[in-house]
Amino acid sequence: MTQNTQQIDGRDEAEIRSVILGYVEALDGRDFGQLADAFTDTAELENTFESYIPGGEEFTGVLARGANEIAGAIGDLMRRLDATQHFLGAIWVEPTDEGVRARTQIIAHHHRGTGFYHTGGTYTDSFVRTDNGWRIDRRVLHTLWTTGEPSVVTGA
Repeated sequence: MTQNTQQIDGRDEAEIRSVILGYVEALDGRDFGQLADAFTDTAELENTFESYIPGGEEFTGVLARGANEIAGAIGDLMRRLDATQHFLGAIWVEPTDEGVRARTQIIAHHHRGTGFYHTGGTYTDSFVRTDNGWRIDRRVLHTLWTTGEPSVVTGA
């Protein structure tokens, strides 16, 4: 059950930031099952890339729907890598009619062997309050720039 609110306080904002940070910790810690905890059962994960980025079309669109499917899809993608490290920058949080919108700057390092693929972009998350606290109901990862070889992530 979802309980929406139009107002948030400091505790709400801290919990939302904790969900975002917990997601990255699970991702880089390779605890892909824990990733599901960040999302609702109806969540949607979408990727978009700036049109000039080579190889971006392979990852553009809805990646998965539902907490477990999202965790599984991310796990499938990240398992082919030897290491990742995600750095978060500014996090903006604002109430909406449905819950909360959060935007987070991100730089992600992806490594396989001696190859690398680094990206920079923004998570735009729609959060809703659930019986288990604030959870992401929709995430759009918009990649603004990349450097390195996309094949590191695609496995090609």
